[in-house]
Amino acid sequence: MKQKIEHKGRNPRITVCYTPEEYKKIVDNAAACGLKKSQYIHDTSLSQEPKAMMSDKETDALISLKAARGELILIKNALHGTTQEQRKKYFRNEQFMRQWIEGVNSLIRRLAEIEGMFKR
Repeated sequence: MKQKIEHKGRNPRITVCYTPEEYKKIVDNAAACGLKKSQYIHDTSLSQEPKAMMSDKETDALISLKAARGELILIKNALHGTTQEQRKKYFRNEQFMRQWIEGVNSLIRRLAEIEGMFKR
């Protein structure tokens, strides 16, 4: 008696031939994205753009950016909890204080934008 085999997921196939150079490029690109070559070909053939995984250096850079942003936010929050008079004592120059606070706010926003770029 024949058993009925139930297929899950994708099962139609397409066979494509590549030159050795093309094959190597596919294998290298798939590895850079952390994908098997068949998944990489599948995704790219459907106009999806697999992203290369972050290198250890990029990961370390992102962690450093997050830490720097966190430190700036802590400083900003600490200053926010002080009176205007206390801030003037810390900075000794009201114009410099305003510029410093604006600069910190700008850096915090920019670091958040950079972090967002890594996540895309």
